[in-house]
Amino acid sequence: MKHHYLFSLSLPLLTLNGAHGQPYQDEPPSSSVATSIIVTASPLNGPNRISLDPKSPVQPIPAADGAGLLKTVPNMSITRKGGMSGDPLFRGLGGSRLSITSDNGYVLGGCGGRMDPPTAYLFPKSFDEVVITKGPQTVTQGPGLVAGSVQFLRHPRYYGEGKFSLDGSLTTGSADRVDAFGAIDLGNRHGYARLNANHNQAGDYRDGAGNRVHSAYDKDSQSLQLGLTPDELSLLELSYDRSRGEAAYADRAMDGSRFDRDAWGIRLERQAIRPWLGKLQLQYGRSLVDHVMDNYSLRPVSGMYRAMNPERATDTARLMAEFNLGRHQTQVGMDWMQDEHRSRMGMGLTQAAADGYRNKAYQNNQTFENRGLFVEDDWQLNERQLLISGLRLDHTRARFEQLAAGNPLKQQDYRLHAGFVRLEHRQQAWTWYAGYGQAERAPDFWERNRNSHLATETNHQLDIGTLYRRGGLSGSLSLFAGYVDDFILVDNLGPAKARNVDARRFGGEAEISWQFGTDWSINSSLAYTHGQNHSEGIPLGQTPPLEFNTSLGFDNGDYELALLMRNVAGQHRFAEGQGNIVGQDLGPSSGFTLFSVNGGWRLNARLKLAAGIDNLFDKDYSEFINKQETYFAGANPQTGRISEPGRQWWAELQLSF
Repeated sequence: MKHHYLFSLSLPLLTLNGAHGQPYQDEPPSSSVATSIIVTASPLNGPNRISLDPKSPVQPIPAADGAGLLKTVPNMSITRKGGMSGDPLFRGLGGSRLSITSDNGYVLGGCGGRMDPPTAYLFPKSFDEVVITKGPQTVTQGPGLVAGSVQFLRHPRYYGEGKFSLDGSLTTGSADRVDAFGAIDLGNRHGYARLNANHNQAGDYRDGAGNRVHSAYDKDSQSLQLGLTPDELSLLELSYDRSRGEAAYADRAMDGSRFDRDAWGIRLERQAIRPWLGKLQLQYGRSLVDHVMDNYSLRPVSGMYRAMNPERATDTARLMAEFNLGRHQTQVGMDWMQDEHRSRMGMGLTQAAADGYRNKAYQNNQTFENRGLFVEDDWQLNERQLLISGLRLDHTRARFEQLAAGNPLKQQDYRLHAGFVRLEHRQQAWTWYAGYGQAERAPDFWERNRNSHLATETNHQLDIGTLYRRGGLSGSLSLFAGYVDDFILVDNLGPAKARNVDARRFGGEAEISWQFGTDWSINSSLAYTHGQNHSEGIPLGQTPPLEFNTSLGFDNGDYELALLMRNVAGQHRFAEGQGNIVGQDLGPSSGFTLFSVNGGWRLNARLKLAAGIDNLFDKDYSEFINKQETYFAGANPQTGRISEPGRQWWAELQLSF
């Protein structure tokens, strides 16, 4: 098996933030040189909240898209389809149950078969922070947060004096991987400009048995933010994001020959307007996804030439105010979303016949409109206790458009309710919390394509947990138990491709970190989810198995070394053919243990070299949450689930100014 080495050069950006009615402040320069590698165990840093630095190096190999970064979150599964564009599920729930936003704007893929999940269009390094909220414990991130939310965020800047920073990276790696990233950030007290661009490509990877998996990809994306800051309390920002790409898939008979996304946004903010009015914020965004899938651009054609071209246009708007009323800090807002999907296709005995889709008119498929109102309040009961609560009301209108003459028009209106309450108690090194949340979700585009008569599903969930931090010892425990009324179950083997059942779920995550001695540390995480189809007395499909990760690290300021062990149990609770819009159970899976290693050398105060090996012993394995391989000559041996990559080498050179 052929191996390549991966090198990266990075110059970090200065980040300047404003929040909770406070002026945008200059932060101290971020130091990539001092940042440790995240090794598949991103810690809980608040009750039901995880915050990731997307610019930090991670192991496994650095992320090429948003799903690659989310792999570091305990109990987050990524459904593999190829080399990138994996679909994330948290605690076994994904799709529209897990809201994914970019700067508070919805990101939705165009493919009716989930070929292009939202994270396929998001490159982590172009963002400042990624925030994961566990479960229905916020109401500010849209309707239907049955599993939770993932926010990809860029923070506003304010420069009191002229600033300029440059960030760049160049990467090569296994399977002919090449990554290039560049960013410019400049500004003064009148405003700022941020521009970044990246290129990611790789060939087919090989699994632990040396088999080639159809998984190559090629992706380019750019983003631009222009901000006007008349003073440190005011902001007008215009933004543009562009993404172009293609990807080969091992799980289906077609590949993605076009992944095009253009997104525009405007943000207006004013901070500290009155002592009682902390902030006013108005945002509008539009996202246009143009996607093509075919069976001839990235693989040998077999039989008829086929191409499909879905397109999705999504508009979002949001108005929010933050109030400071004594012991209360309250967010009140409204949001709106309109989503339109249409498609066209071509087919024939020649490529020219299939490419004829370009000359055809689009046919409208479905449209959605959602209007929501929300209020979320932080009430400081006393110096130790905080009560957080929220309420949300939504009206969703879903409409089937006419695809052909005589096809009846169907329109459905859903009135949705969501709310939560959580008590947090802080005492010395401990934080305890307990909460109840409810989230109601309407059937989404993919589910309605399977069954147009589905009821809304409602998750009732209890969350309890604790966080501890003192000296060199820190840890957290996060537990949940939920009952989902009318859970929308996708069943590819049943007469109805989707139906409502009642489901019970429980589980959680535990994490501990111990800094012992001066230079040594050990970090461990444990994640488990149990799902039951209560209506039919069988396991709930797409529920991940028990997973335990631990790493041992050494860091004396000049040199660092870490060993990671990942243990995943076999999963023998399954419901073959059942699951969700992302994937369905394929049968039982075997457990596996992986070892990975990384090390770093700080050459000086500004320069650091890091390197690592993932899947050190080249183990041949596959994940339970997965897709089934589709065979064709030259790739993808028919082994059932898609196999994961074998041994991968990587290295990274970091430079900080």
